[in-house]
Amino acid sequence: MKQEEVEVLLKRIVVAVIFIPLIIFFVVRGGFLFFLLVCAIVGCGLYEFYRTAGRGKGLTGLGIFLGMLICLSFYIRKGLPFVLAVVIFSLFFAQFFEFKKKRNSTDAFINIGGVLYVSFLFSHILLLRDIPGVGTKLTLTVLFVTWMGDTGAYFIGERWGKHRLFPQISPHKSKEGFLGAVLVSLLAMFICQLWLSLPPIHILTVGILTGTMGQIGDFFESMLKRQMEVKDFGRLLPGHGGILDRFDSLLFTVPLFYYYVKYLLIP
Repeated sequence: MKQEEVEVLLKRIVVAVIFIPLIIFFVVRGGFLFFLLVCAIVGCGLYEFYRTAGRGKGLTGLGIFLGMLICLSFYIRKGLPFVLAVVIFSLFFAQFFEFKKKRNSTDAFINIGGVLYVSFLFSHILLLRDIPGVGTKLTLTVLFVTWMGDTGAYFIGERWGKHRLFPQISPHKSKEGFLGAVLVSLLAMFICQLWLSLPPIHILTVGILTGTMGQIGDFFESMLKRQMEVKDFGRLLPGHGGILDRFDSLLFTVPLFYYYVKYLLIP
């Protein structure tokens, strides 16, 4: 590895050593404390998204506020359809005041999409954590499996990646890295079997699906960054980029994990 790559890797390790124990603490504690963590992640993610997309301060503040409303509706498990309607109406209404700045109608969908992409998807982790009896284990599992898949994609792609998967979206991501993510996610899921005690067919299915969806989430964010002409959404986490750069895979794996458990595992 080049000296620059070694330095980035060391930064990633330091950030992981600091933040992973904190995240585990919040997950285990659950309740309102975990809700605050999710709100912080969503708020930072939305700020990064709107800032990168070139939204004004007014729309950024409104988007973050509406994102918090979505988090709250997931937390109290009430009023989600109403909140989503308010979110969509409010952002469309706010867009009318932006037309004088010569923005086009596509911006309205960007404004709404940011809230749904960051807040709606990630807030599912509140539902996963609140599953009686197994919520803590399931939440730690989806974090572990997803991030292990990302790690597998990074190292296997760096070492053996020769065939580009979608070079027009992300020239550095390879077929080997994608396959590595799925295989490492599957291995991580079998490790989680130590505390989940699920039938092997579910371990196999969830491992493959999580690895695949995690990479789809990563590719989706790469597409967004390419369109916005940026390398990272932020610099909050040295070696990783911003919050969205670190949590992009989870935005896709958490809802998948929750609905799989809800409809296929829980009687």
